[in-house]
Amino acid sequence: MFKKVLAKFGKGASTVDLRFENRSYSAGETLHGEAWIQGGEVEQKMNSLTARLMMNVVTKQDSITREVATVPLKGAYTILPKEPKVISFSYDIPRDLPISRGGVSYYFDTHLDIESGVDRTDFDRLVIEAPKEVQNIFYALNRLRFQEKSTSGKLDEYGQEFSFFPRELFVNEVDEVEIRLAYEESGIRIWMEVDCRTRHGEMEVKREFFIEQDVLKESRQIANILKEYITEMVNDPHAYTQPFSYQTQQNYAHAHQSGQGRTPITGMVGGLAVGILGGMLLNELMDGLGVDEMVEEATEELGIVEEESFLGGFFGDSDDE
Repeated sequence: MFKKVLAKFGKGASTVDLRFENRSYSAGETLHGEAWIQGGEVEQKMNSLTARLMMNVVTKQDSITREVATVPLKGAYTILPKEPKVISFSYDIPRDLPISRGGVSYYFDTHLDIESGVDRTDFDRLVIEAPKEVQNIFYALNRLRFQEKSTSGKLDEYGQEFSFFPRELFVNEVDEVEIRLAYEESGIRIWMEVDCRTRHGEMEVKREFFIEQDVLKESRQIANILKEYITEMVNDPHAYTQPFSYQTQQNYAHAHQSGQGRTPITGMVGGLAVGILGGMLLNELMDGLGVDEMVEEATEELGIVEEESFLGGFFGDSDDE
């Protein structure tokens, strides 16, 4: 009897531990794992067992957490004293989730609902990286000696934007390259904005193009394409000043809908954040400077080069060679 009383207050009660392979997972990949339940000192009735995937986004003023998905693991059942139980599960990570970056992170919140007792929880971090095709685009930029910035991976009303700065090639012609990506049936569409240095100051030039699936398998081929396109943009910046197609599509859709929200661009990397976070929160993300941006501005004012203030990026030494 005394053990039952203690169990109701959590002492000697059942516990839960969510387990999956300790590695990064790619957006679009299926995660396989197990929930390990260990019975306590007394028999207890469990109402439910669920795991919620949570996304945390750091803004200028706060840290915002939203639920991405709920994975039901087990319905009501009774667990005996000291009884071990293992429940297998799988979860398909959405391909258009934002990729983990400095301001975007994920974790599983596992909740064991115990009838007439203290519920048990378990928290497990999850790192979501880019699929192989997107990684190869990043590797291609690395081949051209571009380095991902500490502020890369910011979210806005369209999705996720990745930014890079030149270290060798283009260092005298380009300040920054920003890209957005969208999955299509036979490849990836890329929107690339290059901040070019001209005699009249900095100029933002824009180019939209598509890379076929076969080409996306080799970062060397992608690098050749990117080098050619960036060179053309640098040599004739005035030829690349039209708005991106996703911006004109969104502006048209926004003008013809009664609500304040935006419709996500199909297949856009990070586009699922539009639905998870909502328009008002995304506006907050866009309006203020985050911590990384304030650091970046301060270093620019002090004349410190980007390489010295870099806080870490995507690239390692691996490639598709």
